[in-house]
Amino acid sequence: MGIPETGPYADCHLHLEGSIPLDLLRKLARREGHPFEAPGVFEEAREGTRNAAAFLNLFREVCRLFRGPDDYRDASRALAAALTADGVAYFEVYVSPEIPARFGLEPAACLRAVAAALAEAESAGGARGRILLDAVRQWGEGAAERVLDLYEATRLPEVVGFGLGGDENARPAAEFAGVYARARALGLRTSIHAGEWGGPESVRDAMDALRPDRIDHGIAAAADPDLLRRLAEEGTVLWVAPTSNVATGAVSGWDAHPLSRLLAEGVRVALAADDPLLFDTTTAGEHRVAAGRLGIAEGAMRRMREDGWRGAFCSADVREEGLRRLAAFEDRQVAGAS
Repeated sequence: MGIPETGPYADCHLHLEGSIPLDLLRKLARREGHPFEAPGVFEEAREGTRNAAAFLNLFREVCRLFRGPDDYRDASRALAAALTADGVAYFEVYVSPEIPARFGLEPAACLRAVAAALAEAESAGGARGRILLDAVRQWGEGAAERVLDLYEATRLPEVVGFGLGGDENARPAAEFAGVYARARALGLRTSIHAGEWGGPESVRDAMDALRPDRIDHGIAAAADPDLLRRLAEEGTVLWVAPTSNVATGAVSGWDAHPLSRLLAEGVRVALAADDPLLFDTTTAGEHRVAAGRLGIAEGAMRRMREDGWRGAFCSADVREEGLRRLAAFEDRQVAGAS
């Protein structure tokens, strides 16, 4: 099956629980009698995420509202519908099996529910969605190995990659070298969150120890000219989320965001929404922010849209079809503006 006729975007840096629509969050909160059911309460909490700790606490609070596979199924359906409406044709979403496990849920059942919902949405003409298995860095190597144990036990075709999220300063990347080697041996592509709240050394250490296919965020690399050259030479795609970076204090403000420097140095960048619920954004919104608030020229914007497809863990056929659809879409946009 080809990609759906939706829009030009690929977004491969999303986290399931942090990406659900606000109305679904309120529905889950209402069932639990949680304060987030009241209008304005979650929005106020969201405004308070100005550092890594505050963001991780809010993410944890949202995760607490999920009570079983049905909630993961509904979240996946809602996410696929929202992304399709936003002009996303292909997406990859992080699912962290150790999160439901820590809340007493069966991780395999929750993962299967996500996979089934994504397949159902695609069959109905929505965006093509795939799963990235996520290990939480601060929970250590053992938790990461359990994530791969789960993949070996399930072998769901919707799972295409493995990554490491959470607090990048909690544990060194080298601690997970064996995990990443195992993930590659299992046929999974790999990514890692690095250079978001850590410095450029976080990116360098991850590249040296883990050899990831791509990097989530990676913006701290802008402070290191040698690292910028390495990223450009190796063609490593950074999945950058500007609104997230400002909201969590990864950068001090819009004027301090290094996106333009990354692009000027030849680094391949794709734009992502990260956690649309938590940052009140969308994939298309990140492209508008980059062009508007960050002043990225149209040529660079087009390259980022293309690198979204080039940095995806999809098949070559899906990638080429996506790039063709993107080119046709942009040609129509140019024709319509003339």
